[in-house]
Amino acid sequence: MPKYSDFSAAIFDVDDTLLNNYPKGHSAGLHEESRLRAVHALGRRYDIKELLEFTVEENIAAFRDAPVHSLEGAVWNVLLMTGLANGDVIEKNNPLFREIVDLKDALHEDTLRTLGEEVPGATRFVRSLAKHGMTGHLAIASTAIKRDITISLDILGLRDLFPDKCIISKDRFQHPKPHPEAFELALASLELNTLPERVLAFEDDPRGIISAKATGLFTCAITTRYTKKALQELAIAPDLIANSFAEFEQLLDLN
Repeated sequence: MPKYSDFSAAIFDVDDTLLNNYPKGHSAGLHEESRLRAVHALGRRYDIKELLEFTVEENIAAFRDAPVHSLEGAVWNVLLMTGLANGDVIEKNNPLFREIVDLKDALHEDTLRTLGEEVPGATRFVRSLAKHGMTGHLAIASTAIKRDITISLDILGLRDLFPDKCIISKDRFQHPKPHPEAFELALASLELNTLPERVLAFEDDPRGIISAKATGLFTCAITTRYTKKALQELAIAPDLIANSFAEFEQLLDLN
């Protein structure tokens, strides 16, 4: 079993990896709540029955089954599922698509500030890595917008460990996960003369796992959304799977 001392840096996804997207009392994730509010709001604005009646379950599936790990992928899937759009290629100039995306982003800031909380043990774990030699060697690779990542790091009390140049948000790349671009940019931002396999990547989503593995990183998956069995059975599986950051501490000998 590899130890933390075998690695020189770490790159983290944010939602469902560091920040708990499913706080107690919420059956849907925070992003899902904001997205569904936007969908329903546009349904009311334009009297579109298909959007007004879009359900919590359908909304969850819209993100889960989207080929790319992004808000745009989920919203386009909403439009496909409701018959309001056609084709696998996202039409970014589609007016309804654009309005839902923009409204979701506007609504989510308040949702995040009000309900955002850490995945248990995340803050302690990241600070432990920093204490054990990774200060200045930590980065973020996320498909969230920069504002939401900054708010999340403030909630976690970790803003000081991630300089702006090492925060790779959706505005900094063209191809969302599972494309490796986000993790490739995060790795490059660390400016380390080291092999990718000596860098830890922490993810929760299969599309993020594919992205990290394609970059050559030692990929660690946390079971905030998928079971160990489901993650182990992925066609491209992570190198290490844990149910919690406390378990990661033990597996990587950070105690």
